[in-house]
Amino acid sequence: MTTHPSAPGRARRHAVAALLAAASIIALAGCAKTVDPLATASTTSTDDYRLNHPITIADQVATMDVPVSVDTRTLTVGERGNVTFFAQSFLASGSDIIAVVAPSGSPNQVAAAAIAVQAEQVLRAAGINPAAIDYRVYHAGPEEKIAPVRLAFDRVAATTAPCGPWQDDVTDTSLNRHYEAFGCASQQNLAAMIDNPLDLLYPRGMSPADAARRANVLQKYRTGDRFTSDTSGEAGGTVATGVGD
Repeated sequence: MTTHPSAPGRARRHAVAALLAAASIIALAGCAKTVDPLATASTTSTDDYRLNHPITIADQVATMDVPVSVDTRTLTVGERGNVTFFAQSFLASGSDIIAVVAPSGSPNQVAAAAIAVQAEQVLRAAGINPAAIDYRVYHAGPEEKIAPVRLAFDRVAATTAPCGPWQDDVTDTSLNRHYEAFGCASQQNLAAMIDNPLDLLYPRGMSPADAARRANVLQKYRTGDRFTSDTSGEAGGTVATGVGD
């Protein structure tokens, strides 16, 4: 025989269910994140210059242009130095091919071809394997009287987006937050100074220990020697007197 709950019992169960639902709603509301518009910059991720102006790792074409006039015959001393530095950058990048690209069809075509050969000689003198030098040409119009000889290679580079535009009023500090372009220049400078961009992604392996130096330091420690570093500069030294008198 089936018994049905009384009306008061059903009413109590409905009331309990309503209270539980209300409690759930209040709990969920407490989990909602509210952002105080007057919060300091250090507590809000949108004010982190590393997020606003991130350094990214990407493939990039490194280029160097050597302007050539119709009357140019040889690379100058300064230009040779520039090409040598560019060659060193290529060797450090780990790239396989460096291109020497000369103009074709411009009034300085003949002069540019001679400069391209000289640039290739400088690259070889800097230690680049001749097999890694790729000679190419590009079309230049008759109006390009100083069409350059271009050197180029692919590399992995650390870059940031260009800084600006400068639309913020930097004197407005009512919200205690920095202006939009804050940190952009520092990020660009950091990216430019990084020798190996992959250092931003992965740590380098540890170098091997200097066994000879370690043995020397341990021997001095065992014999009670106070100094374990080079103290040659301390011999015969005296403390300055009369300072502050």
